[in-house]
Amino acid sequence: MQTTKELITANLNEPQQQAVIQIEGPILILAGAGSGKTRALTHRIANLIDHGVQPWEILAVTFTNKAAKEMKARIENLLHITEGTDLSQWQTNAGKLPVMGTFHSVCARILRRDIDKIGRDRTFVIYDTDDQKRLMKEVLREMNIDETELKPKAALGYVSRFKSEALTPKQTESQATTPRMQHVVTAYKRYQKALFEANALDFDDMLLETVRLFTEVPEVLERYQNTWKYLHVDEYQDTNHVQYLLITLLAKKHGNLCVIGDPDQSIYAFRGADIRNIMEFEKEYPNAKRIKLEQNYRSTQPILDAADGVIDANPNRPEKKMWTENKEGSNVVVQEVGDEKKEALEAIKAADEMHRKKGIKLSDQVILYRTNAQSRIFEEACLKGGIPYRILGGVKFYARKEVKDVLSYLHVILNPYDTIALLRIVNIPSRKIGLTTIAKLQVFASENDMTLWDTLNIVDQVQEINQPTKERLQKFVELILQYQTKAKTEVVSELSGHLIHAIDMEHWLRDDTEEGENRWGNVQELLSVMHKYDALDPEASLMSFLEEVALVSEVDKLEDQSSDALTLMTLHLCKGLEFEHVIMAGCEEGIFPHANSMFDKDQLEEERRIMYVGMTRAKTHLRLMCARSRMLWGQTQANAPSRFLDDLPDAVTEKRSDELLSAFSWASKQGEASISSGIKPFKQKGDDINIEFDQDTDFSSEFNQDNELAEGTRVEHPTFGKGTVTSVRGDIVDINFDIGHKKTLALSIAPLKLL
Repeated sequence: MQTTKELITANLNEPQQQAVIQIEGPILILAGAGSGKTRALTHRIANLIDHGVQPWEILAVTFTNKAAKEMKARIENLLHITEGTDLSQWQTNAGKLPVMGTFHSVCARILRRDIDKIGRDRTFVIYDTDDQKRLMKEVLREMNIDETELKPKAALGYVSRFKSEALTPKQTESQATTPRMQHVVTAYKRYQKALFEANALDFDDMLLETVRLFTEVPEVLERYQNTWKYLHVDEYQDTNHVQYLLITLLAKKHGNLCVIGDPDQSIYAFRGADIRNIMEFEKEYPNAKRIKLEQNYRSTQPILDAADGVIDANPNRPEKKMWTENKEGSNVVVQEVGDEKKEALEAIKAADEMHRKKGIKLSDQVILYRTNAQSRIFEEACLKGGIPYRILGGVKFYARKEVKDVLSYLHVILNPYDTIALLRIVNIPSRKIGLTTIAKLQVFASENDMTLWDTLNIVDQVQEINQPTKERLQKFVELILQYQTKAKTEVVSELSGHLIHAIDMEHWLRDDTEEGENRWGNVQELLSVMHKYDALDPEASLMSFLEEVALVSEVDKLEDQSSDALTLMTLHLCKGLEFEHVIMAGCEEGIFPHANSMFDKDQLEEERRIMYVGMTRAKTHLRLMCARSRMLWGQTQANAPSRFLDDLPDAVTEKRSDELLSAFSWASKQGEASISSGIKPFKQKGDDINIEFDQDTDFSSEFNQDNELAEGTRVEHPTFGKGTVTSVRGDIVDINFDIGHKKTLALSIAPLKLL
């Protein structure tokens, strides 16, 4: 039987073993796609524990909750240990596993314990994207700024960028050099003030406030430095400046910092990710040990060679070459089609054929696209083709209206100063509290410098509101106060069950329609999720549930899907995932690379990295698709194939097109003369020739290689059936098929048979 030590180093290649046994000091692991970095990180942590490091002295920050759960499970298996509940582990150091989670979940725990040291309340709520938009909309409305001038989403984009660079509203004033930026900076100030008054944090605040806590209260920082002596950061290439500051502060005392990542997969600059964090790690830690993981355990060699061909064109990247023992595999298919409808049909057809002919489950296949706007056409094609699908990036479960309503009630019970949640539920289910009444309440609150909750508590003094409405508002306040008391003795599932019954939500949602049934079903599903927190004490149960809901990501939900369905998602969501068959759509100039990146060197390099990330999700089959014309954003565009396709090595690609001229031009550009044999320059001025051929057909000698065709000859095509030749121009024939189609075909390629 193997010892623990043997188990820890078993089945690791030499570079992985180096990463595992290097315990002290800074270490940079450059881990290519599919190179087993999670395995290396997991075994490294297990090795630390095996060498006597206490589990609570180790922190591992991962990119997704899914990655953290996977690592925990692997360490449990390696060390044959079991985990206590997260909360007791956190508070008493009694757990047998290290703290692992995303930056946001780790910061949420720190702030729950210590945010009061910087003057904030520990019962803060976390605003999700929907809450942030509502709040920013309110801020811009109060500033009398029309959405045509500045959209809430755009304003939030600026705010997020400021926060990811650790800039306070005061520090951004120097950027207010245009009227628009003046609005943005003012909106940032007001937005932060509104968050503070609501006792709420948005996602960026969770990191920023943790850095502020560590900076302003050194004894708190020292406590965490002494707790976490060994730090691990996964996907380090995607960290932003605030995350860098956080990790630097924690690592300062002991210097045991292991970062793992791949500069070639840095694709989140739009979120503030700074590739310099990984590129300059060795400058900051001159004694850092560098280890490269180049053996790939996911993809076949043709896929790796194709991906390397694309990424090699990026300058200033650390040199690494991915390789695999899995040398054999299908070539990468590059398929050009007429338009976006044909692209969707061909993509769905390819996925269905993989399913039927090769036994690859639909759930092991994915269609990736650069922008969300491309998704609709694939959804329609799936519906028409009867292909079950799931789309990531659509309406999240926790963002559905009825689910959000219940969550807002819980937010208000936990923290009644959460004005956004309060506004949402004050008339749900209907209490006949209209927008006019709410406006009067807001005016009163503003004039008296009060919060909405405080105003509701003295609603008798708001003279503009009539008595029956005041009574209904008072009943609402009594309901919240009653459930605040219950929250001290009831866990979240019990509390919510009683609340839903008290407000008669079932009757309100179930309106004898299928949609009503679905909405009530979603509420039931929400209650079932809550039971996970039944073991905690009531207050911790409520806070932990709301925290996890706020921090759940789209990618985390993918593993919960048990049905066999084709996945559709944007390229930015596919990080960390893998599929047997990957189809990448829209590989055209202006789409991918995106039009916004065309004149910016750094952005263009990032677009290339996005392409690389998408390609390296594929295990065995990869298809890259482009269209000669595309209707997108309300207009038809005819764009050239993506420049990234030019960098694919000929030896590992198979080019297909439904138009001969296009295929011919590709072939000659790449120096492949074979396809052009027998084809003469035939497009004369004034000709409008649309030539089609079918490369999926298996040609055989009985077809027309030596046939003499003339006008009137009867022929048969395996797809279009029987037809009559109407004209012959050298190697090109026009045929009227009996089914009513007129086609122009190339004799050297088209599988025609004389009748």
